[in-house]
Amino acid sequence: MKLSLKPIKSRIYKAWLRSRLDNYSRSLHAIEVQRANDFHAERMLHRAVSSTKARLQSL
Repeated sequence: MKLSLKPIKSRIYKAWLRSRLDNYSRSLHAIEVQRANDFHAERMLHRAVSSTKARLQSL
């Protein structure tokens, strides 16, 4: 009687693919959060620059 390893290989491969997909999804989420933080920091910096320019011009 010959034992087939195909179902076991298939399960292992699917589990490995799911693991990679989860890892990629976490990485994408981290990048998304970083972009949001960068956008917020950029807005704050633009406000500071505008405020400083206005103060300088008022002198």
